[in-house]
Amino acid sequence: MLVGVVSDTHGNRQGMLLLAERLQSLGVETVLHLGDDYADLAFLSQAGLQVLGVPGVYCPAYGDPNVPNRRIVELAGLKFLLTHTDTRHRHDAPGDLDPEFACYEVNAVLFGHSHTPGLEERQGVIWINPGHLRDRPDRGHPPTFALLDLSPGALRARIHRLADGELVKEKVFPLPVQR
Repeated sequence: MLVGVVSDTHGNRQGMLLLAERLQSLGVETVLHLGDDYADLAFLSQAGLQVLGVPGVYCPAYGDPNVPNRRIVELAGLKFLLTHTDTRHRHDAPGDLDPEFACYEVNAVLFGHSHTPGLEERQGVIWINPGHLRDRPDRGHPPTFALLDLSPGALRARIHRLADGELVKEKVFPLPVQR
């Protein structure tokens, strides 16, 4: 199963349309959106993608008790924590999951906020930041998105530049026993 991951779209409709085209041409049907802006989930959904996501810490939806600020989703038998930040944040609600503790309940933590793409393992847990999808380079990084290839025994993560689809980073994470 191939899954798209994006964060920090910040209302960039042209970028989201290009992302939708790229993902659909690869056969991706599901996109995980990690916040900023939460309203962008609807735009990607209208582009024909199944979108699951969480709000960013500065989105009005982050304070809505009916919208989870962090959530665990299961795809292809793997569990993912969707969060905008990789740590607790001052805007968190009292019952919000703490990424630094919830990470041990999942196979991977998917987060954004920093606009910096990254693929790493922290104490046996996979942490992936797809970067940002702003309409310009930000914090020294061009707009990027991630692709996750979910297969038994491994999670292959790739980060691609939005403009031309070029591969920026890639890492294959062997999967431990199911959590």
